[in-house]
Amino acid sequence: MSIRTKMMALAALLLVTALPVFATGGQEEAAVSQNPAEMSGKIVVWSFTDEVGGMIEHFNQKYPNIEVEYVVIPNQDEVYLNKLVTTLRSRDAVPDVFTGEAAFFRQFVEAGFWEPISDAPYNAEELKDNLVPYVVGLSRDANGKMTALSWQATPGAMFYRRSIAKEVLGTDDPAEVSKWTSDINKYYELGEMIKEKYNGEKFLVSGYTDMAQFIYNQRKVPYVVDNTLTVPGSLIEYMELAKDMRTNKVEGGVGTWSPAWFSGMADASVFTYILPTWGLHYVLKPNAEPEASNGEKEFSGDWGLCVPPAAYSWGGTYIGISRFSEKKDLAWAFVKHIGSDPEFAKYWAEKTGDFVGNLNVVKEIKDDFADPFLGGQNHYEYFYNEVKKIDVSRVGPWDFQIENAWGDQVELYANGEKTKQEAMDGFVTAMADILPDVKVVFEGR
Repeated sequence: MSIRTKMMALAALLLVTALPVFATGGQEEAAVSQNPAEMSGKIVVWSFTDEVGGMIEHFNQKYPNIEVEYVVIPNQDEVYLNKLVTTLRSRDAVPDVFTGEAAFFRQFVEAGFWEPISDAPYNAEELKDNLVPYVVGLSRDANGKMTALSWQATPGAMFYRRSIAKEVLGTDDPAEVSKWTSDINKYYELGEMIKEKYNGEKFLVSGYTDMAQFIYNQRKVPYVVDNTLTVPGSLIEYMELAKDMRTNKVEGGVGTWSPAWFSGMADASVFTYILPTWGLHYVLKPNAEPEASNGEKEFSGDWGLCVPPAAYSWGGTYIGISRFSEKKDLAWAFVKHIGSDPEFAKYWAEKTGDFVGNLNVVKEIKDDFADPFLGGQNHYEYFYNEVKKIDVSRVGPWDFQIENAWGDQVELYANGEKTKQEAMDGFVTAMADILPDVKVVFEGR
C-alpha cells in the first residue's frame, strides 16, 4: 500500500469512528446578537490555505471587537484532514470555525463536524436565494440542513496560448479555438497538429492528468450506491485515452502540480491548461507571468479562455461553525460575513477576480470585467454561464479517495507498468483498504 493510500485509509477510519460521537450532538440555541459593534471576544479559525487570512481585515471593519486567530495547516498527505478529525473527536482545543475543500468536505458533513445552520438562531435558509444553488446544495446534511457556506463557486474552463493558436490554427479567436477544444476527439487531433508543427517540442497539454476534472465530472450518479462502487465507463475510456496520449506524445508526460507543470506555463511549451475560476488568479497568472502578476509590468495578453470538452467544477472552499465551539455566535458572524455578505463578496471579487458565490453580486458586476491577462476577455461572464450547468447530485463523501486511487492505476497503465486488467484489479485492491465493506463493479463489464 502506498503512503498516500495509507493516509486515505486512516482518514476513512477516523471519520467512520467519529460518527457516533457526533450523532448524539444537537444544535445549541446560541443567542446571536444583531449588532456587530456589541459582539466581542476571540475565535480560532483553522484552514488548509492562507486565503481566509486575507479576509479578516474586511471582517474586522464590520466586527471590530472580534479577534480572529487564524491557523493554517497544509493538507499535504491529508495532514489537515487527519489533525482536524483527531482534534474534534477529542474535543480538546477545538477551532470555532474551520474550512473544508470540495474534494473532501462532504466527509465533514456526513460526520456531523459542522453545526447545522438552516434554522434558528442562524437562519441560513434566508440567505440561500442569493447564493449559487449548487454551493448551497452540497452543504446539506442527511436531514437537508445547511452546514456551511462558501465565498466562491468554481466552474471550470480551459486556458490557451494565443500565440500557439495563431501559428497552428491561423486564429486566436476564442470562439474558433473552442471549436477544437470543446470536443474530445478534435482536441486530440489538435494535439497531433501541435506535435507536427513544433516537431514534438510543444504539447497540447502538460499531461493527461489535467483532463481528469472534466472527465470525472461527466458521471451522473454517485460512485457508491447501496454499498456498491460502480466505476463508470467514462473512467475506463479515460484510462485508454491517457495511454494513447502518452504513447503518441500528444501530452508532455508531466503530472499536475509538479515543478515541470508550473514551468510549462512560463516557457510557452504547453498550449492548454485546464483550470477552474481560482486557477486563473492563483495558479496560472503568478506562474505564467510572475512579474506582471506582481504589478511590475503589464500582462502580455497571450492567454485566452476557451470551452473544454465538458462542463466541470473543481475545488472550492467551504467554511462552517465547529459543532463543539463555545462561541457559536461569534463564529456565525465570521462564517456569515465571509460566505454571504454582499459587500464582502463585491470587495473580494474586485480585489482578486475570484468568482464569488453570491449570485446577486455576480449579476451586478459580471459585465464589467475585461482581464488583460486574457487579452481583454470577460472571464466572469463565461463563468456565470458555466455555473448554471453544474450538477452536484453525483457528489459523494469518498470522491477524493476514489479518484486518487483510480488516478494511481491510470498512471501505471499509461506508463506501461500494468495491463489494463492489472490496473483495474489494483483499483479494487486499493478500495478494499479504503472502503472495505464496498463492492467494486465496472460499468458494462
